[in-house]
Amino acid sequence: MTSSSFKFFAVAVVVALSGHSFAADASATPSAAATAKTSHKVAESISIDRLVQKIYANSPLNTAVLRKALVDANPKVITGNPQQRVKAGTDIVVPDHGEIVRVTLTPFAAAAQEAQDHNPGARDYQARKQWVRFP
Repeated sequence: MTSSSFKFFAVAVVVALSGHSFAADASATPSAAATAKTSHKVAESISIDRLVQKIYANSPLNTAVLRKALVDANPKVITGNPQQRVKAGTDIVVPDHGEIVRVTLTPFAAAAQEAQDHNPGARDYQARKQWVRFP
């Protein structure tokens, strides 16, 4: 995969995932001070993992990543223990799924791009000329 096609692929994945909101009530970011927040009122007492499954129903991200985003957005309410229950009537801040995806995948895309940039030999015939060939 060439460098430009990799960049296009990485950007396309991040844009595609961040442009689609997986929950109607999720629109705040994991960094609580950065942007506007959306609050969600918990209807009934529910565990953190059930809450994550309810809010981000179709998310391809790992439950632990989504749980950490909720913990970061609500440090006084949620401890991070998957078995913790949030009481009915509690207002919590719900981070935007697209922002969680962007924050989670950006370091991996940058590392993959850096690895691709440091291996120009695979694309360059003159560099491959010295490679060992097997029959």
